[in-house]
Amino acid sequence: MKNFAEKFLGANPELKKIEFIYVDFNGISRGKSASPKTLIKAASGGLKMPVSSYVLDIWGDNPKGTGLVMTTGDGDATCKVVENTLAVTPWSSNRTAQCLVSMEDNDGNPIYADPRNILKSVLNRFDELGLRPVIAPEMEFYLIDNQLTKHGHPQMPIIPGTNRRFKEVQLLNLNVMDDFEDFFDLVDKSAKSLGIPSETAIAECAPGQFEINLLHHDDPLLMADQAFLMKRSIKNCAKKFNLNATFMAKPFSEEAGNGMHAHLSIIDKKGDNLFKLDSNHQPQGIFADAIAGLLKTTPDFLSFYASHSNSYRRLVHNADHAPTTLSWGHENRTALIRIPESSPSATRLEFRLPSADSNPYLVFASILSSVLIGIQNKYPLSKETIGNAHAQHTAELGITWREAVEKTSKSKIVKDFFGEEFQKSFQVVKEHEISRFESTVTDFEYNSYLRHL
Repeated sequence: MKNFAEKFLGANPELKKIEFIYVDFNGISRGKSASPKTLIKAASGGLKMPVSSYVLDIWGDNPKGTGLVMTTGDGDATCKVVENTLAVTPWSSNRTAQCLVSMEDNDGNPIYADPRNILKSVLNRFDELGLRPVIAPEMEFYLIDNQLTKHGHPQMPIIPGTNRRFKEVQLLNLNVMDDFEDFFDLVDKSAKSLGIPSETAIAECAPGQFEINLLHHDDPLLMADQAFLMKRSIKNCAKKFNLNATFMAKPFSEEAGNGMHAHLSIIDKKGDNLFKLDSNHQPQGIFADAIAGLLKTTPDFLSFYASHSNSYRRLVHNADHAPTTLSWGHENRTALIRIPESSPSATRLEFRLPSADSNPYLVFASILSSVLIGIQNKYPLSKETIGNAHAQHTAELGITWREAVEKTSKSKIVKDFFGEEFQKSFQVVKEHEISRFESTVTDFEYNSYLRHL
């Protein structure tokens, strides 16, 4: 096991430190920064970190009742290095490398609270059926000024070379991309160094909003690693240009939200795409089953697609492209599931619900769980939605954060695929966050009521 570590350190003798990273429930990077020689220790199973750090709330605290703090004695677990994520980070001024780790107990069993292990367990079910999912995310984010307003709110960045802030949408405008050419060059360089298959970058539907797409492949666990590391890379690259990058779902109330759409198909052992359309251009076989499974069970997993209070400001019925209905359609961006026009070999679905602030491991695990349920149960596929889905269906996904967490917490489907322990720990963390948000008096409340009432 030490060979890869010794080889990497030998090829990078100038390294000053290595960051060992894992991902908590909220998709936040946790871990430690250590001397390069710690990589040898980690490769030999000697790097340990507390299991309870998976179940931290958004403020970095351990809520009571997760079952991983006082109940178990708050013990450590062994960190297993994910070898193909070990790389030098180009944005670091102090020569730094990073790698992901996944935790195991002393017997080599996966830690149930590790989102990476949740996705692994779902993928094992596909392996048993001889199926391989092909998946790729589209990640939206805002570049914002590194200086917040006096109220702590974000503001649009200054147009490089001017003293003016971005105000116009300018969808797909290449001039906007040119304005941030140096930033995107560093993002591209970083992606190549980290082995991340970034494909395209575009200016999106709001001032300062951009989208980066990753090129699909048939290793969803690796793709989740790459999606997480891409988000981290974008945020670090932005800092080099006195900017901040945010994947917050709705940072500006009057502008478009940030989504993380996922494109999905399924191939067999030969590599043939099993998603097919019939002569009437309708999904058939396993393709229809996958869509039906998503339509049937997406509400169970909603709190993984929209994990935070702010996530639900994006899911407003008939307000934007963000889906709130259980619907599907060809080239229909108002629907939950869009089928893009493509060649037979590239036939796929686009699942448009996840917010950019979500945990990619739990998003992929949720999507694939719903697809498996559809394949196993062969639910009838509802009629295609043509035109505005918001106007034709009820807003079954346009619910509150509390309602979504309640649905997930009671779901037998989530319990089956993610495990009862994970389900309960997630519930405790989210209910703790909800309670704190609901009990906090905001600036807007003070501005509305303090003087007048």
